[in-house]
Amino acid sequence: MNFLVVNPWIYDSAAYDFWLKPLGLLYNAEILKLLGHNVIFLDLLNRYDKDLVKFKIPKSKKYGTGKFYNEIVDKPPILKKVPRAFKRYGIPLKIVRNKLEAIKSDHKIDAILVGVTLTYWYYGGLKTIELLREYFPSVPIFLGGIYSSIYPKHAQETFSKYGVDVFSGTGIKPLEQVLQKLGLSTDALDNFNWFEEIDLSYDFYDSDLSYVVLISSIGCTFNCSYCITPNMWKFQSRTIPAILNNISYILKKRPNIQDIVFFDDAFLLRKDIYDLLKELSKFKVRYHLPNGIHARRVTPEIASLLKKANFKTIKLGYESHDFNVQKETGFKVTNADLARAVANLKKQGFTKDEISAYILLNLPEQSKTDVIEAIDFCYELEISINLNEFTPIPGTQEYLKLVAEGYIEKDTDPLILNNTYLPYLFDFGLSIEEIKEIKQYAQLKYQH
Repeated sequence: MNFLVVNPWIYDSAAYDFWLKPLGLLYNAEILKLLGHNVIFLDLLNRYDKDLVKFKIPKSKKYGTGKFYNEIVDKPPILKKVPRAFKRYGIPLKIVRNKLEAIKSDHKIDAILVGVTLTYWYYGGLKTIELLREYFPSVPIFLGGIYSSIYPKHAQETFSKYGVDVFSGTGIKPLEQVLQKLGLSTDALDNFNWFEEIDLSYDFYDSDLSYVVLISSIGCTFNCSYCITPNMWKFQSRTIPAILNNISYILKKRPNIQDIVFFDDAFLLRKDIYDLLKELSKFKVRYHLPNGIHARRVTPEIASLLKKANFKTIKLGYESHDFNVQKETGFKVTNADLARAVANLKKQGFTKDEISAYILLNLPEQSKTDVIEAIDFCYELEISINLNEFTPIPGTQEYLKLVAEGYIEKDTDPLILNNTYLPYLFDFGLSIEEIKEIKQYAQLKYQH
């Protein structure tokens, strides 16, 4: 069969390519290819898309991140009161239309797969499928991704008008359901360890790429109150030989790739992390860890191995300066843990620009003082910071608490739970003025 796999636009007021690649869709596409199907992959967020580059040459920072092309669009009614511009991020509409016209002309598409990651980005998926239906009015469309798993009822109700089948779940389960719905055999998937056996080849991209994203593990053994990962995945790590073979394949096909990004939620928690880091040092590339790694695991030896392997981006999960908040949200880190991790990294030569800490902003009932103290603490440690604005996610402890206390409705539209819009629409956290003051404080602090 001919499958069209589409990574949709982002509709939001703020979006940036911090090494964003549609890993779930790429895994599904690889599996379909393995099963003998033909796959056409369309990533509407590919900043290096050949047709987009002809229209606007992308500008990237030194490690491959950069701004998405974007256009201001009309806001949905639910966001009319929010004083922020609403934008479509990704390949321009006219170029996408041309692509779909060419695909329709050259191929008989039998089924379409679309995936949505962040829950409040579902609107981009909706607008993408709305366009797909213009060109493929009778082709089965299947929606999956994190959004569909967290909001199955909302997804079914929202996308039903376009005749979309919504499948929830992680791993290979949604794809099995798609194949069954299409009347195709799933025998080859019995006892199939997709995470171990499938490589992310990036062969579906016929354009240049400035970086690639891989995952060496899924899940996390911690249970932080604001995080949904433990509810979705059982912790599993890929074997070192499989990871190395994957990297070797990519670098052989794309020798110009200099940046490899690991998007694990718990990169340092695998038991053989020392061996993995030693093996990664054999490749002449730069590595990046954009998700918050566990500071408690950054021992002197780990810090040394990270340096030898040429890791250039180390982001530490810190979240809060307040001991009580640290304890109540999962107790994965203390101030002492962070200070010790930073000292170990700096001893190996990591710089302020290479080490940063995530600080949670606008956590329910959080004080402005807590955030300021966290900023000051990181400044004293001479590391950078990332203010990470809180998003309530169904199934997490923080979300359930907000519902129980009446701050949000259980069936609240995820579009308005976007962390950018929360302070404009809800009063369970910091005010918009306080958030602006905190951001200004941090900016001024780090200018000196």
